[in-house]
Amino acid sequence: MVSIDTLFVWAKALNIRIIFKKLKPGLLGRADATKKVVMLDPSLRDKPRELKCVLAEEIGHIIFPPRPGHIRYHSTGFWETDNNGQTKITVAQDERTALDWATGVLMPDVEFNRIMENGNCTLWEIAEEFDVEQWFIEHKIGYYRRKQRDTGRMVKWGDLIRRV
Repeated sequence: MVSIDTLFVWAKALNIRIIFKKLKPGLLGRADATKKVVMLDPSLRDKPRELKCVLAEEIGHIIFPPRPGHIRYHSTGFWETDNNGQTKITVAQDERTALDWATGVLMPDVEFNRIMENGNCTLWEIAEEFDVEQWFIEHKIGYYRRKQRDTGRMVKWGDLIRRV
């Protein structure tokens, strides 16, 4: 299992600086791919599982830098004036790429696929298995379902997760 310490070692090896800095309310992490800097909200220091997930995602943004329009989209209020929607699509794709990388690192496909094929775990049990947040698992399930669909297999959420 990849630990927080391992993520910090990887960041250092990739020449990524990690800074804890108070961010806007609701924002836990931010990556600047051009400067290779990841900023994390200090509140994450008391939430190791969330820190691990956010840090992995932000490293993903450095490894897979955002395309033009992404940064502007995140500037205050821009999404409210974006009428053509192409920027929204680009941002969503960039976010998904970073999250796909992060979930792949913290929840390797082979282990995750084994759990999905069994289909007898709750979200909480999977979170405990991989030491990640529930939102992270939800993204990985979406990734799993997309990959299954690409092979012609339709998989329903209810077939994968046991309800409590």
